[in-house]
Amino acid sequence: MPAYLRQHDKGVEYALADFNLLGRSPDASIRLQDNGVSRQHATIRRDGGLYWISDLGSANGSFVNDVAITTARALRHGDRIQLGTCLFAFETDDGEQEGHSASSTNMMHTVALPVKTVKATLLVGDLRNFTSLSAQLNAEEVAAMLREWYAQCEQVLKSRGAIIDKFIGDGVFAYWAGDSIEVRKRATEAARILSGPEAGNSPVRKALREDRGLEVHCHIGLNVGDVALGAMGRGVNTAVGEEVNVTFRIESLTRKLQVPVLAGSKFLDGWPEGLNDYKNVGIHPVKGQPEPVEVYALVESEPVLS
Repeated sequence: MPAYLRQHDKGVEYALADFNLLGRSPDASIRLQDNGVSRQHATIRRDGGLYWISDLGSANGSFVNDVAITTARALRHGDRIQLGTCLFAFETDDGEQEGHSASSTNMMHTVALPVKTVKATLLVGDLRNFTSLSAQLNAEEVAAMLREWYAQCEQVLKSRGAIIDKFIGDGVFAYWAGDSIEVRKRATEAARILSGPEAGNSPVRKALREDRGLEVHCHIGLNVGDVALGAMGRGVNTAVGEEVNVTFRIESLTRKLQVPVLAGSKFLDGWPEGLNDYKNVGIHPVKGQPEPVEVYALVESEPVLS
């Protein structure tokens, strides 16, 4: 599905590739000469039939239809995108052939769609210190690192039965429907691979380490719990709920505890053999949660130092 960013008032059109880095840097995929735009401002990435936009921690934020995006968001024909003072329309050939305006399309798809609550095994991962790392790289290097990271996540997670819910800049959120021991074993295996030393030997990461002295590590949070799973909009399926939020907070604890992989206590419930792979590292308060969270560190993973 060909897609474009168009500035109709300026007569400018950008054809979107499968991966696009937008920013002020001279070697960004789509270079924007606007002081309100960061050097590496946002990405637009194609996944199947959808294009997803993510902000990369820009100074002034990224907006779709006047709403700031805080997680990856699927774009629809006619969406208005603002980066700094740059205004774009996201358009597809399919959308133009339908002959519907953005407002009429949105109105057609505001009906409630079926959502069900299921038990799920959750995984959140991200690249440690991505913001400080990207400040030392040019836009082409940032794009290469993210492309490699996304491809690595897809290969490792999908081959183990996970559903990738979304990429969020330098992060990934994935889940398995169900919480069987077999599912938790596959999640553990995926976490071990993504955070392990072999992942760091991928071509881009190896080059950054050897040529620039820059280490790129992945941290992982794991959890189990009830989530609302289903279609949240046209062509968008996602998992939401408090346990998803807790998983993000567990991943953030990896920095404080200086371990690559942490799992919530629910991940080990009813799985005594799992304690061969995990060790208890205490109960810790996490942002946004009234109660502290008990967590376990995955053993035999390479430690990551500050």
